[in-house]
Amino acid sequence: MPRRRVIIVAAAFIAASTFACGKDFLHTNPYDPDVPVTITLVGPETVFSYREHVTFRATSVPAFPDSAFQFTSSDSVSFTPSGPGTFSSNAPPLYPATRSVGVLVGVGAYDTTGANPIPGAPPVVIKQWRHTITQQIVLTQRVTNIALRCPDTHACGSLAAGGTWSVWVDGTDALGQPIVALTSSVANPATGIPVATFAVRDPVIASLVPAGIRVATVTALKTGTTWIVATRGTLTDSLQITVR
Repeated sequence: MPRRRVIIVAAAFIAASTFACGKDFLHTNPYDPDVPVTITLVGPETVFSYREHVTFRATSVPAFPDSAFQFTSSDSVSFTPSGPGTFSSNAPPLYPATRSVGVLVGVGAYDTTGANPIPGAPPVVIKQWRHTITQQIVLTQRVTNIALRCPDTHACGSLAAGGTWSVWVDGTDALGQPIVALTSSVANPATGIPVATFAVRDPVIASLVPAGIRVATVTALKTGTTWIVATRGTLTDSLQITVR
């Protein structure tokens, strides 16, 4: 009798083990790369101003705590991390030119190694994530104000016929930041997107020739008074000139 009990118990154990091994193990740990995780990134798609700080927020199904998400930029010079989920636009081109950068959100970080580009050097450590999402962000600098100067003040002195003025235009974005493409107040690239277009209201009194992307050389032609007008989209500014 005792011998029969042992046999029955052993048979039951074998049957249970066979049933369990016949099924895949369930993956329920969200940090497991085999667990399906959907990450959603919420934030702006376009950043329009220089040094503008923008913040992104990540959510996921299944849910992770906010502290679990790590944010990185594909171009930390142009779009620099400045806090958890926050980035600063530090090298936007002048609108309508744009630059695209990627924002990556990862959860479940781990380190791995990769080949070192330096011959003979040890492998480099590469951070990766078990679950990620990447979103492209467009960087640009949209000018919201322009102002003329001649060449240092918002006024031009009078000239005799044959004289010339050098008229400059400055621009700022919605945050009051100067145009990044103009590295200084006297920078004037020969080619590129013009900051503004210039015109003379009375071409009999003066003529102009654009010089670079932000300057016009104005020549006095005939005694009288007129205006030099700069236009960028819906933005305008003007300076009065007098030929004596």
